[in-house]
Amino acid sequence: MRLRYRKESPIERLEREANDDFGLLKDIGPEYFSNYHLLYLRELIRERLDRFDRLKKILMLLGGSGAGWFMGGVASLLLEWQLMAALSYAFAILSMVGFGVGNLWLKWKYDSRGELMHTLLDVEEELSKRAIAKGRGATSH
Repeated sequence: MRLRYRKESPIERLEREANDDFGLLKDIGPEYFSNYHLLYLRELIRERLDRFDRLKKILMLLGGSGAGWFMGGVASLLLEWQLMAALSYAFAILSMVGFGVGNLWLKWKYDSRGELMHTLLDVEEELSKRAIAKGRGATSH
């Protein structure tokens, strides 16, 4: 059976792009969003930042464990434990591959932490401007 590629209609493309809040925020700016929507987006961005930071820490532990396994393999070779050295090197390779694949996935999923922070600052700046315009202080975070 041959796989068929279904071409997206212009209406489907417009609907998909209109549902991408972060793309719209980047394209037109936060000025065109309601306060409620900006507050919602701010919380969503904070959740994404938290998730990004957690995943980055896990990946750093995975990469660090790869270096530890490698050093364990060196120590095993010095002690002439061939099987332990082979296992250590295998775990080191698996850790490094997991680290690399995890970083590629993180880059694909979240772009970068700086991009998320920039978007968060844009949203908070717009909310602050609106609060000042209404005569309120922008004290809530």
